[in-house]
Amino acid sequence: MRLTLAFLLGVSCLLAQPNTLSPAEKQEGWILLFDGKTLAGWDQGTAATWRAEDGVLVADAGAPVNLRSTAAYSDFILRIDFRNSKEGNSGIFLRSALEGRPEVTGYELQVWNESPAFPTGSLVNHFKAKPASPAPDVWHTYEITAQGDHFVIVLDGETLLDARDSKSAAGYFLLQFNKGRKIEFRNIKLKKL
Repeated sequence: MRLTLAFLLGVSCLLAQPNTLSPAEKQEGWILLFDGKTLAGWDQGTAATWRAEDGVLVADAGAPVNLRSTAAYSDFILRIDFRNSKEGNSGIFLRSALEGRPEVTGYELQVWNESPAFPTGSLVNHFKAKPASPAPDVWHTYEITAQGDHFVIVLDGETLLDARDSKSAAGYFLLQFNKGRKIEFRNIKLKKL
């Protein structure tokens, strides 16, 4: 049963058009944070590191720059696909302030298999996730639920972390690029809670 459900979920994901919302998602209140074509809704300052290419947000060269959402969020479910290279080291910052280091003012959701202390799925410097090793150069999906002080991190349908921390109740999303380590994101969908 579990295998059949995973197979059906995989097939439906393959058939779904990237960076679009289904009628059911629209009815449930989901919004797109990436249109698949532009950086609208995102800010990288004066850098030109991030670009939209073939329906994907890509950073693979240039200065190490975090791409920041132009709006702040508090309670939400965030779904986001990522594809990381074998040597990749990235992260998704949650509820970070405009000023200061985003991992200090908010939370860094790890996208880096090689970190011994906080591997993929962890909230860096807060909570270590259950072991996971998402294959490089393949699309993976995070579903992040942040409601009050409660965080649930799901990767490809498996819950890696269920924890509570009240340091930051609202803030911005940032997508991390470390120089020389290609990272890609797509299907960035949000439902406010």
